[in-house]
Amino acid sequence: MTLPDGWTLRPSAPEDAQVFAALLSLGGRSTSADDLLAADARRGSGSRPTRELLTRSGEVLGGWQLQPSLFIPPDFLQVSVLVFPAARGQGVGQRLWQAAQQTAQNLGARGLSSDVPDADPAHRAWAERRGFTLRTHRYASELDLTGVNLADFQPQLDAACAQGVTFTDLRGEGDATLERYVDFVADRLTETPDLAGYPRWTPTQVRDALRLDTDPRPDWLILATGPDGEWLGTTAMIRFQHLPFVYNELTAMHPSARGRGLALPLKLQVVQRAQAGGFTTMRTNNHSLNAPMLAVNRRLGFRQLAGRYEMHHPLR
Repeated sequence: MTLPDGWTLRPSAPEDAQVFAALLSLGGRSTSADDLLAADARRGSGSRPTRELLTRSGEVLGGWQLQPSLFIPPDFLQVSVLVFPAARGQGVGQRLWQAAQQTAQNLGARGLSSDVPDADPAHRAWAERRGFTLRTHRYASELDLTGVNLADFQPQLDAACAQGVTFTDLRGEGDATLERYVDFVADRLTETPDLAGYPRWTPTQVRDALRLDTDPRPDWLILATGPDGEWLGTTAMIRFQHLPFVYNELTAMHPSARGRGLALPLKLQVVQRAQAGGFTTMRTNNHSLNAPMLAVNRRLGFRQLAGRYEMHHPLR
């Protein structure tokens, strides 16, 4: 690829974290240099993002990033092409795209995935012109915990109780139960629209998602159990230190327990714990095809926030 005089494409270094964080924030996900470096440090050397910056006379015009993701096909890489507003319309994005595409091919990727803000038609059009097609739609939703009255859902709680279902958390449980729980979550994840057909998560990946080794909250890991002690489903809540809300990581039922009206009373358990902890807001992410859980969220009062289209581009 030929660059104009004074333009340079170079690898992003740790000292570039501030400018790259600013670029990533253009995509609708605000981050900081410290958060970026911390996220990189948590990743193993084989899963850290690959990044480059395009500069003109030392001024950063934009950059690209490639990284693996558990939520896309295992032979795909997630790509971000980011250009500062003042540098747009000058061919910066096209040059970054060419460089990212070539690097992905060199790394052996069979395809690329890009997250496009659903409220940004220009961004989606840019991706479509380069051969990306829509794969799915995900979006966050938010619940005002101050407006949830648990008494309004007493009929659903009573119906679960009538089936002999109880709700319990993992406080006081030993390593064997926790290991079983991690396996249970990994199994449920393979049944979600997000991850169906993808590799089963490893125990380490599940533990990382649930913050079990960094911010363990066994009281926020809740099981629905049947009359004979069988595990019917789980809901899990985590928190992010610098954000003013709690996050419902997942609510999932075992296939044998679906269709019994248990998901809503199960999810109410984390709502109750969040309220007791003084939190006023809960968020979760939604897959547009997960109709049963979308219905539960609407019934509880979650409101839809901005989301993202996952778009795929095969590499040849």
